[in-house]
Amino acid sequence: MTHVLMMVGNTIAHDTRVLKSALALADGGMQVTLLGASPTDFRQDTWMQDVRLIRVPVPYRLRDRRLRRVARRGERRLELGVSPENARLVEVEAQQRIRERNDLGGRDRELRARWALARRRIVRLRNDLDARVAEVETDLLESANDWWNSQDFGVSWRRDLPEVDDLDLAFTPVIDRVDWDILHAHDIHHVGTAARAVARRRAAGGTGAWIYDAHEYVAGLPVYPPRTPRSNAAWLDLEKEFARDADAIITVTAPLAEELRRAYDLPVTPTVVMNAPVFSEHLQEDEPGIRAACGLPEETPLVVYSGGVTRARGVHTVVEALPSMPGVHLAVVCVPHNRTRPVLALRDLAESLGVEDRLHLLDPVAPESVSSFLASADLGVHPMLHFGSHEFALPNKLFEYLHAGLPLAVSDCRALAQFVRGNDVGAVFTAEDPVSCAAAIRDVLDRREALALRIAEDPGLLEPYSWNHQAASLRGLYRHLLGPEAVPVEPTAETSLRDVTEHYVTRDDRPSLLGIGAVNAAGQGWAWAKALEREIPGTATFVLAVDRDGSYTFPADEVVPFSVFRENQRWSAAFRDTISATWTHALLEAGRSIIGRRYGADFVTDAAALRAQGIRVGLVLHGSEIRDPRANAARTPYSPFADPGDELTARLQLERDQLAPKIAEFIEAQHGPVFVSTPDLLADVPGAVWLPLAVEVERWAAEPTAFDAEIPVVLHAPSRARLKGSDAADVVCERLADAGLIAYRRLGGQDATSMPDQVRGADIVIDQLAIGMHGVAAVEGMASGRVVLAHITDENRALLPDCPVIEANPETLEDVLRGLLADREAGRRAARAGQEYVREVHDGRRSVAVLAEHLHLHG
Repeated sequence: MTHVLMMVGNTIAHDTRVLKSALALADGGMQVTLLGASPTDFRQDTWMQDVRLIRVPVPYRLRDRRLRRVARRGERRLELGVSPENARLVEVEAQQRIRERNDLGGRDRELRARWALARRRIVRLRNDLDARVAEVETDLLESANDWWNSQDFGVSWRRDLPEVDDLDLAFTPVIDRVDWDILHAHDIHHVGTAARAVARRRAAGGTGAWIYDAHEYVAGLPVYPPRTPRSNAAWLDLEKEFARDADAIITVTAPLAEELRRAYDLPVTPTVVMNAPVFSEHLQEDEPGIRAACGLPEETPLVVYSGGVTRARGVHTVVEALPSMPGVHLAVVCVPHNRTRPVLALRDLAESLGVEDRLHLLDPVAPESVSSFLASADLGVHPMLHFGSHEFALPNKLFEYLHAGLPLAVSDCRALAQFVRGNDVGAVFTAEDPVSCAAAIRDVLDRREALALRIAEDPGLLEPYSWNHQAASLRGLYRHLLGPEAVPVEPTAETSLRDVTEHYVTRDDRPSLLGIGAVNAAGQGWAWAKALEREIPGTATFVLAVDRDGSYTFPADEVVPFSVFRENQRWSAAFRDTISATWTHALLEAGRSIIGRRYGADFVTDAAALRAQGIRVGLVLHGSEIRDPRANAARTPYSPFADPGDELTARLQLERDQLAPKIAEFIEAQHGPVFVSTPDLLADVPGAVWLPLAVEVERWAAEPTAFDAEIPVVLHAPSRARLKGSDAADVVCERLADAGLIAYRRLGGQDATSMPDQVRGADIVIDQLAIGMHGVAAVEGMASGRVVLAHITDENRALLPDCPVIEANPETLEDVLRGLLADREAGRRAARAGQEYVREVHDGRRSVAVLAEHLHLHG
């Protein structure tokens, strides 16, 4: 299959010409990849129907270096005054000498005062002179800069347009890795990149061709900031160097095709593929239109402009014409949005003319909905100013207006005027002349019904300008390059942008490698990972953990010190590259970043970056980071968070409140499923999925406790030493130990590798007594066949059918322990049931089933 690689120097998303061209070739049976600039600092890899889109970050290092040099050239070189600090000190000293003279008198003090006043006068004169010189110097520098930018002698795209090299540096690695047959360079930015890529391919013994898609008349680009005559000349220098090397050239209008052939002495006239919309047979009349958006009745005359708003587009001309057209309203559908500087300038202009109530500045609608949205207006206007490129332009909006049934009022730019007059679809006015513009609009409004009828009754008016017609021309050019028998073929139907959406590439074509991190809370990341490798042969995992204080002991594939994770960009970049090269899935833990500071230590940004590279993403929350202290206090009377003034409660509440919006953002962006490790958290994270805690059963296995020792061992290893239940356990167990009824072991800061032996050496394990749900320690205790005590609310018990954890809370703990000492058989039954429960719920099989279902894991 012939593979086309299209390049464009923007983010692709709003470039309908590029998107439609790609779909047109894909419809013809070609493999198409679009290469553009990423709007983020990470690569994005997506699909749109059968078209692959790759967006790469473009670090504009060379351009920014040039801008810094230009800024330095504009800095002042001559300084005559003194610094503000020194001037202030001279002033202070003068006042001091004057006070001395006034207070004490004397000739010496008089002389010192006069000298201080003279120094002050000199400083003031110097600073005044410096201000005058600075003003002149600034004017000279600005004039010199303006003069330089207005000249084209000595212009060179290599020197004046370093951004071209920035784009080349970003795009070339992808171009050289993709196995393409034809490079299609959209617009002027990539002609050099395409020419060099084909030359490299041919020098290596391969074949390849490239097409230059000339979107504009480069020799006549409009001049408005940041464009200058010099930068435009540099773009022309780039086109002159490479245009003749192209195997074919495409452009947007017939007059421009002829001009390019003449300017570059081309052997073949470039193929015309116009910026035409896709026309549907029927407009979407059931959707609100522009008149409704403006809140105007049917009888109010409404003129519409739809498109980009810059000075060169001339929309200000129509605003300036409004005072001459009482009752007429102007709606501007602003691309990309209605908050850009030129749009705000239009608003200010309307206010100064007293017509702000008749100007409506609207955000754009989807490209496929434009004509339907505009259909309720009375006419469409395009007031372009006279620039060389504008003389050859027939913008897409003209045909969108006509498809909406709107007659036209356009400026007298050459191609615009010829089209409107030749097809009798409106009126022409003098560009940037408000009086002429108002006269043309009034003329069209007077003839509105007749012109609309003429547009509606001429079925052939729009057909040559439809995208179907243009797509056929594009495919015809490719057949000419590749041979008449080659693809693309003519499809039976064109794919419309309306019918397609972008979706991320996934790496489902290979065995899953799941990365988990960077918390590995209580070793759960490792437990889930090992369970996955056991249950789904062929899968692989990688567990990352951050060591915050040098005491981390849970198993992980990599343990990185917090200082390195937080500050070391080299480590972060290397780890990012490892992820990009090997991972297929990622499970982000506890609302923490997994890639360090590379993307701002933000797990939502990390998720976006991973998804953009085809890595499926999930988020797992363990407890304290998302448990709502206020809700927990309402659920159980033993909540450790009942006192909102408590320091720990306040801190956890703050952390939770800061994290909750990020989790909502993750869910809103549909980055992936959200899991919680205990079912009580489902109330704190609506829509989450329970991912059961897991233990390696063999590691914790032991004979169930015989529970027959005269003094049984009670073990308690609280996760947070300050929690209310932990204090209660200490008080009760120490009292019973003092009475010789139990041996009490309270663990803290224990090495994780020794925990199985510690648990096996106990008879009873006490877990959480306050928050209303058991934790990892309970599962580990049950796996070892110990009697486990914890406080689990009735609501949470309902989520854990047959859970054999014995209920105990701060108020009942002593009674529960005394009861077990009196009824040893009840304890032995609970211990045996606990092992069975863990093998059923927490041995990793259920956890793997949940992960596999929601993350699409496979071997």
